[in-house]
Amino acid sequence: MASSFELLLNEAIKNLDVPSIAVEAIRRDGSPSPLFTSQSAIGNNTLFTLASLTKLPTSIAALQLVENGTIGLDDNVTDLLPTLKRQRILKGFKVDGEPILEDRTNPITLRHLLTHSAGTGYDFSNDELRRVQSFHGEHLSAKPTIEQRFNLPLLFEPGESWNYGCSIDWVGKLVEVLTGLKLETYMSKHVWQPLGVTSFTFWPHQRDSAAKQLAILAERDDETKHLRPLPEGLSLNIGATDCFGGQGGYSTAEDFLQLLYSLLANDGRILKPETADHRNEQICAEPQNGRSILGSRLGGLLIETADHGCSLSRGSNTLVWSGAANLFWFIDRQNGICGLFATQVMPPADHVSQALIKAFHEEVYKQISEDAARQC
Repeated sequence: MASSFELLLNEAIKNLDVPSIAVEAIRRDGSPSPLFTSQSAIGNNTLFTLASLTKLPTSIAALQLVENGTIGLDDNVTDLLPTLKRQRILKGFKVDGEPILEDRTNPITLRHLLTHSAGTGYDFSNDELRRVQSFHGEHLSAKPTIEQRFNLPLLFEPGESWNYGCSIDWVGKLVEVLTGLKLETYMSKHVWQPLGVTSFTFWPHQRDSAAKQLAILAERDDETKHLRPLPEGLSLNIGATDCFGGQGGYSTAEDFLQLLYSLLANDGRILKPETADHRNEQICAEPQNGRSILGSRLGGLLIETADHGCSLSRGSNTLVWSGAANLFWFIDRQNGICGLFATQVMPPADHVSQALIKAFHEEVYKQISEDAARQC
């Protein structure tokens, strides 16, 4: 007999509320959590647009370079990233709209970039950065390279606040500078091959087989609430010629889950156990919003306590992250489980998708509770 959760997902697919769904969870001992056998038009080889889920493997790539001594977390990286080095701090605007800029005094470190405390932002989500572009008659979001697209002033002194932005894209560029390899090439050898993963790419349309397996991205109409396909894919990736380590990746759900599982099990395949442990330590000033709930960590946000009124976590020190097309992952080391919910619906925080994500999370922890009860 199908569970209420499985019936919910079947209904969502039948009603075309979402174009596709993949939900997977796995325990620390490697056993799967039997949540749902997908009946949508996807297979095991279907590639999802990861968007910001790309930030996790990019962060891991950088941490590997810290492990081997190539760079330190607190090293100043600006000499390696000249475009970032010359950015000044935005302090406001003159009456005529001209940006008021001041010189930066603090260094920008790898730690700052990994934890969104470098002062960088996204122009598409920050009104002040859009005003800067408007004054200069620019539209940087459409530019093809990291240096062009993120040639933006800083919003604050590095290390003195928190802002979600393009810093992990700069981390990916840093990996390329330090290794002499394209980010995809480095990741393929050092992040994905140890996991037996082959699907991840920044360039699905350059692989004939991958292009045919790309999941349909759709957008929900504000008025009709119906979905319409976005055949060109995520706008952020259109025209990109760089590997955007903060947003540009594609992978199957199963392959991405292998990354989450390696971190949950702390198996040493991609990061040394002590490094994986360090990812969950306090490594920078907390974000000012949600100081007592969300902590900025290497590769995700950490839910510090289980009793916080937030539906993202049931275990203390759970690491979570999401992607623009309503993807969501979590790693709960206290309860020994990790999981991934993947669909392809825009805009971010789509109410239908968010309700399904909540149901997915509740189902995972319902099974944990039932397993614990059976063992008593």
